[in-house]
Amino acid sequence: MTARGLVPLAALLLLAVPAAAQPERDLTAATLDRLAQSCAADAHLRAAQHALAQADGDTLSQNWERIIGVDPYFSLRLRDQKITNQRDTGRCWMFSGLNLLRPGAARKLGVPDLEFSQGYLMFFEKLEKANLFLDAVTQTRDKPYTDRTVEFLMRTTVQDGQNWTGFVDLVRKYGVVPNEIMPETHSSSHSGHLNRVLALRLKRAAMDIRKAPAAEAIAGLRLQALQDVYRILVINLGRPPKDFEWRYETRDRKLTAPARYTPQQFYRQFAGDILDDYCALYSIPTLDFNRKYEIDLDRMLRDGPNLNFVNIPLAAMKDLARRSLQDSTAVWFGCAVDQQTNSASGLMAPQLYDYESLYGMNLGLSREELFETYTASPNHNMVLTGMDVVDGRVKKWLVENSWGESRGKNGYFTMLDEWFDDYVQVIVVRKKYVPQEILAVFQTRATVLPPWDPMVRGVE
Repeated sequence: MTARGLVPLAALLLLAVPAAAQPERDLTAATLDRLAQSCAADAHLRAAQHALAQADGDTLSQNWERIIGVDPYFSLRLRDQKITNQRDTGRCWMFSGLNLLRPGAARKLGVPDLEFSQGYLMFFEKLEKANLFLDAVTQTRDKPYTDRTVEFLMRTTVQDGQNWTGFVDLVRKYGVVPNEIMPETHSSSHSGHLNRVLALRLKRAAMDIRKAPAAEAIAGLRLQALQDVYRILVINLGRPPKDFEWRYETRDRKLTAPARYTPQQFYRQFAGDILDDYCALYSIPTLDFNRKYEIDLDRMLRDGPNLNFVNIPLAAMKDLARRSLQDSTAVWFGCAVDQQTNSASGLMAPQLYDYESLYGMNLGLSREELFETYTASPNHNMVLTGMDVVDGRVKKWLVENSWGESRGKNGYFTMLDEWFDDYVQVIVVRKKYVPQEILAVFQTRATVLPPWDPMVRGVE
């Protein structure tokens, strides 16, 4: 009874529900019996059980009609280039960003193809992330280790993932070099060992900083940690060049005279300072559209900008991607590649894995529900290099991946337009394709999201 002597309405409603209709919250013996009785050994269950005892469920559930219904042709296809391979690393953001720069550089150099050194950028990516980590640890040294920001820092340290904003800042500061100047090593292609060692050294530094008796001691601890990080990177990746001599063979097989460049000069001369002309546009259904957002601590440089973007409706994002391709300009994009994708065939199609038929139940989620349940967020970056337009509508998109030539069709993937609807979250396009009303939103104050926001996720 309440102070007024009345039973609350909610309690009356609960009392009115028959006992048998109330949900059972524990797995009692009676509940277990009912569950077992509900799982009748019918023909469908027996067939599925026999199959899954002997074969992989994803293989069994592939939708054959979906697979054979996709032809290999595209009405618009930009010039193919040699497929790169990020191997066992999460550097897709870097590979796809460099893949966007390669065609223009190859034209300026007069070569059939060009690959930039990912190992060179990886060296400074790790060094910058280490510096950012040490600074953030210093700023939070008085917070308990259970503080969510401290927890985030300790869990992420120097993992491979990054984003478009980080790529732009990295290239602006350090430039680029041809791949043969600083080629891949085992550690650059298989980053697990390097990341583990860097994380241990940085966490040791974090503990020392948090326990330092005086603030004056922190500068020395940070410097020693950065020196050790630099040494670890040189051992694993090689020493990055301050300048280099390079010559090359042109498309008509003429050998050029050797020339000396700094990485920054090489970038400006052959890639061009075009990165400032791009902007990142997201379509996240759980955030307000036509607003600017940024994610705290999601950046490359300590004094650089956080990841920032304008959130727009999906239809607007797809229209911008189409405009760019129609103007022969590739599109960098981010997606949930782990959803409904066959990496061997390179097909990205909704219902590609027909789990519902295999298990006989509804497993579908809308685009918004995919976000609300943390099922689909950007975890891989690639480049759109073509599309197939039939009767004025895009049926599928051509995707340049960075998983080597053995995946997909010689390294290229086919994305059905319906897959775009469900699993693509971000594109990066030239500003000239973006309406002025959207560009104006970039000049507004951003809503800051925490570093553990669902948009921040390791990439593959």
